[in-house]
Amino acid sequence: MVQVEIEAPTRVRALQNPVSIRDQVFALYKWLRVHVSDTWWVGIIAASVSLAVYAWYESRGMTTLFNDARVRELIARRVISSRTPGLAQLGATWLPLPGILMMPFIWSDALFRDGLAGAIPSMLAYVLAATYVYRFARLATSSRAAGWLAAGILMANPSLLYMQSTAMSETVSLCAFVAGLFYAFRLTKTHHSSDIVKCASAVAAGSLVRYDDWLIAFALVPVLAWIAWKHGGYLLAEAWVILYSLLAFAGCVAWVIYNAVIFHDPLLSFFYGQSSHKYYPNTPGRLLPARGHPIVALKMYGFSVAGTVGWPLIALALAGLLVAMWRLRVRADSLPVFMSLLPFVFYSLVFYLGVNTANVPQLSFGGYYNVRFALAMVPAVALFAAFFASMGESRTRRWVAGSLLLPVAVWGFWGSTHQKPFVVREAVYGNANLRVPGHTEANWMAANYHGGNILLTYLDNSAMAFYLMTDYRVPDRAFLTDANGVQFAAALAHPQDSVTWIILSLNLQDGGNRIRTALLGDPAWRSYFALRATLGTTQIYEKLQNVSSGGEATYALGP
Repeated sequence: MVQVEIEAPTRVRALQNPVSIRDQVFALYKWLRVHVSDTWWVGIIAASVSLAVYAWYESRGMTTLFNDARVRELIARRVISSRTPGLAQLGATWLPLPGILMMPFIWSDALFRDGLAGAIPSMLAYVLAATYVYRFARLATSSRAAGWLAAGILMANPSLLYMQSTAMSETVSLCAFVAGLFYAFRLTKTHHSSDIVKCASAVAAGSLVRYDDWLIAFALVPVLAWIAWKHGGYLLAEAWVILYSLLAFAGCVAWVIYNAVIFHDPLLSFFYGQSSHKYYPNTPGRLLPARGHPIVALKMYGFSVAGTVGWPLIALALAGLLVAMWRLRVRADSLPVFMSLLPFVFYSLVFYLGVNTANVPQLSFGGYYNVRFALAMVPAVALFAAFFASMGESRTRRWVAGSLLLPVAVWGFWGSTHQKPFVVREAVYGNANLRVPGHTEANWMAANYHGGNILLTYLDNSAMAFYLMTDYRVPDRAFLTDANGVQFAAALAHPQDSVTWIILSLNLQDGGNRIRTALLGDPAWRSYFALRATLGTTQIYEKLQNVSSGGEATYALGP
């Protein structure tokens, strides 16, 4: 009875004074501040942006504009669904982790067709990269505002937003790069072996994505040894180096062994699959303008970076670099911060040696090509811009500095998107000498195909195969390609016994087309096939239905 008398007035007061919406929102805000960290907020925002941007590009059919994106999906697809499925389908040139990450999704025809199977690993990597950049900048600058600015610069980069919507490997590589450097830098603060394991694991993952990350794997060895030596002497340095090396180089060693076992050449992948171990053996010097010219190489990569992040952010990052050098004094424990600049050294050296090249119209080298390499510098730009924002001593000054720099970041964003993001320009326009559209050939085949195996090489006709699989639902097993080993060799020797269609490329700029090399030197196969179409440098042959004993062929059109 007493209990009722006490509770009744309480209930009446609750009904008379209901909690306002404003108070509920404030209470929710307080709960979120306590229970949800900034790192989680960065991840939530990045995930929301990632999904929205992917949906925008997918609705416009732009997620598979890069031929390399289509090929990467084909690689993952043929590992689990082809005439000869298996890990050997990963190939000898591109590192395997991107394809492996696609495998849980690539089996779905729907995810394969719209590019989502290839984009999912990139989207997850984009979210993780944003969170690691935030943590890296906040730890390096001791400023929450600087961390948010760094994460915002990375998340808002228009070229990275497009790339994370595709099956390309740059976003996954960037994520592993940032994570490895973050744990290396945190190791200088904690000296915990767990950070060595996390750093080495991130580096090992990156070493299975792009060869750029091999540089980080090797560069971190002396850095960690120096840090350990200063902290605990020789024995600690030895222990750190051994623990790091066992994990960090596991991917590198595994890839070399894979090439030795599958292709009987441990170094094959380092030379783009060229058994001669020469880079671009048939490429004239005019297509490698930076080879032997260090200034041209620096300009080539510098313009790519500027076009990717925008000149205002470049200026901001350079100012922040000076601030970082003044505050950190380039000591052993600060080296992981400055190692974010290594991609600039790596790619400039690659262009100088002629191992690869890039084209930017600003240097009159033709259309856009390989400007996506500049994405590796986005973390460095974000990190050093954060240093510039953290110059003030007080918390208020830092937030004010970050707020004042926001218009500069927006200006840089607008400057790199008022036409098209730099990387999107490469995907849309590409280089006239290197683009392989494939639509025309695929459309013709779709209109005339009535079953049978198709002999082609991924070297020249990967785009055609992709469109036939995705747009016209031609089954995977219908393709007999250079990825099918013994079956492909048998088809080259006697195509009339294995295939109904032959796709013959006459692109003489590439001397590695095995179909052209085998068939043009042996005219006997022509008595079994008729030329149906010539589309640019591509000839399409169909097998004759009847061949007389005298060798004369009679041809009947299929339905």
